[in-house]
Amino acid sequence: MRSKERAITMFPRRGKHKSQDHGVQLMMRSFIRGGLVFTVLTTVVITASALPPLPKYVVDYYSASPEHAKYVQMYRSLEGEQKCDSCHKPGIDKKTKGHGLNDYGQAVHKYFKHRDFNKADKLGMDNAEQRAIAQKLIADALKLADQEKNATGKTYSELIKAGQLPGSN
Repeated sequence: MRSKERAITMFPRRGKHKSQDHGVQLMMRSFIRGGLVFTVLTTVVITASALPPLPKYVVDYYSASPEHAKYVQMYRSLEGEQKCDSCHKPGIDKKTKGHGLNDYGQAVHKYFKHRDFNKADKLGMDNAEQRAIAQKLIADALKLADQEKNATGKTYSELIKAGQLPGSN
């Protein structure tokens, strides 16, 4: 009997001290809430940083040349997600494998150094030199992609100069 009594006193059963159980429950609730908040914030940050801010750079690049005036005018008239249709297939999730790119988007992607661009763009918010690097990276990719031909045999540059979206979906 002594060993049984000893075990009871050394390891008291849960529930004997209700204040202890309540404290544990509060701690667990706080832990779970903290985990949920962390998960939501992480998801928001990852989603926000995953999509590069390309439209402003596209306009900057094509605005520099008068021969692209029709395209710039058309591009500026597009709203929100429609600007993405230059490189992406409409209605396709851009986070899927291949980013839902159309043929022009694939041509740009081939030459685009996205990791270098994302770094320069992020640093370019406070640093003009880094912003210039980001502009050059996208300009180089667009310039090389514009020289390629689509399935109909026209260069993407010809379509852009005509004021059309270059990609076929």
